[in-house]
Amino acid sequence: MEVFVRNLQQEATEKQVRQYFRLILAELGINVFHCQKPRNKGYAKITLLDPRSGQRFLDIHGQLIPGSQGFRTVKKKLYHMTRPLNCSLSNTAPDEYILKSLDREKTERIQAKRSYAPTASVISEKQSRRIFDFNILYCGGMDYVGSDLAFVPYYGKARSGRLVFGRHFVLVDFSTSVVASLAQQMEIPYSSIQSLIMGRSTDPLMTFSLLFAPRIFQRIPQPENDLVNGIIQLGLTKSQKKQNVPERRRISALDPSHQAVVASCLCYQFHIYPTDITSILALKRLPGYPDIVSWNMKMSQQAPFHVQMSELNSRLNSIKFQKYPFELKFYLQKLAQNGYLAPHKVLQVMRGIGKTFLNADLSALADAVYKLFGQIPFPGAETEGSEISLLTLQDLLANNYSKVIREKEYSKGLSITEYEQIAMVYKATVTPVGIYLYGPEPEIKNRVLRKYSDYTNFFLQVTFADEDGEPLRYERTTSLSSVYHERFKAVLEGNITIAGRPYEVTGKMRSKNRAGFLSGN
Repeated sequence: MEVFVRNLQQEATEKQVRQYFRLILAELGINVFHCQKPRNKGYAKITLLDPRSGQRFLDIHGQLIPGSQGFRTVKKKLYHMTRPLNCSLSNTAPDEYILKSLDREKTERIQAKRSYAPTASVISEKQSRRIFDFNILYCGGMDYVGSDLAFVPYYGKARSGRLVFGRHFVLVDFSTSVVASLAQQMEIPYSSIQSLIMGRSTDPLMTFSLLFAPRIFQRIPQPENDLVNGIIQLGLTKSQKKQNVPERRRISALDPSHQAVVASCLCYQFHIYPTDITSILALKRLPGYPDIVSWNMKMSQQAPFHVQMSELNSRLNSIKFQKYPFELKFYLQKLAQNGYLAPHKVLQVMRGIGKTFLNADLSALADAVYKLFGQIPFPGAETEGSEISLLTLQDLLANNYSKVIREKEYSKGLSITEYEQIAMVYKATVTPVGIYLYGPEPEIKNRVLRKYSDYTNFFLQVTFADEDGEPLRYERTTSLSSVYHERFKAVLEGNITIAGRPYEVTGKMRSKNRAGFLSGN
């Protein structure tokens, strides 16, 4: 049975709601249940294994009539964060895989009692299965077909591997491949997982939506039965472990096709085979593991990602768009390049700008687009399709423009750029897999910017970092030579093109990991 709970605080987390109902249900002798509370939503779903237990809960706490009048008829009222809760029978049937997971948890509890094992609310990591095989890998994004959530694959390969749920990250392991060039690995830190969705249908697809790109490695073949190993075995030299011989090297992508999408497409989907959805859902009960949402997601097809980006870049460099300031074009490229929106949706926003803001204040229009970065939600099971539709984006942009115009009237003479020692600086971060745009942000001028104070928007501050924004760290078993001598060196010797403006190296900075300011031609 599934119980639908309304009127929760939108800020309440799933963990808070689960803990609250754990105490309520324990009073009724119910210890096995599943709680699913979407982020920033005011409702939750409670799944109970036994319909009779669920009916007993509704007889005491259920509300048949909506509104305050119906709440008065509830036998024992429930309040969470001072808000009255409306509990009623859900209109949808409970997911079969959630029920199987609950049945498994119930069986494990019974077995634990019989063996006099401690009855914890979670299963220990040793008891839980944490390795799952897959035979297909996709990389892409999420979109909506109408109001239904859909996955858009921009890269796909029939590759066998394993998903290993470790203590701090998920290891995607292809190293069992007999082909040396395919013996690769990916690390997905739990801190990077925005959502983890498990399919409900007979097609078991596990989808990760990430905040930043995974770390990718290539296994380095180790010599076997050669003279060096023989000497090591005889103890005539230091062991291979003590010599710090790297076992793998950091790379930018799995293959050239993956290279075209890896930086901006932050959703990975795996076809789990053989199917074991109940074991996957059981991971949710382990401490420190990401929440897993059971959701039936469709598959949607779009034009190849590189084709969309090429069309976007051509549009930004077109004659029709030359009248718009570089700041606006910087933000539009950032929307696609940093993964906020798919390039085809950014193109739709640009067409709307051309029709709606014909005689607009272009500086205010750029500020209105900048506000979108804090307003666009992550697509997923917790987000409605209407929240990220083109109509919603156009309404947000129009409202932002009106707010910026009003703010400008009150902030005359208060702009931070009016201080001579301050400049608004465009920034970029180069990582092993991609280039991400940031800013412009206020910075104290250095000697270069003071000399060219009228052309500060022609300079770009570049930082070299890992995918999470932290400096690249030394690892004894990992070689970073390809990152430094191929990836980063290529950027320093080449250029970074933003909205048709190429930036080349002019100097280096000593602070942190900044390569310096690059001047645009």
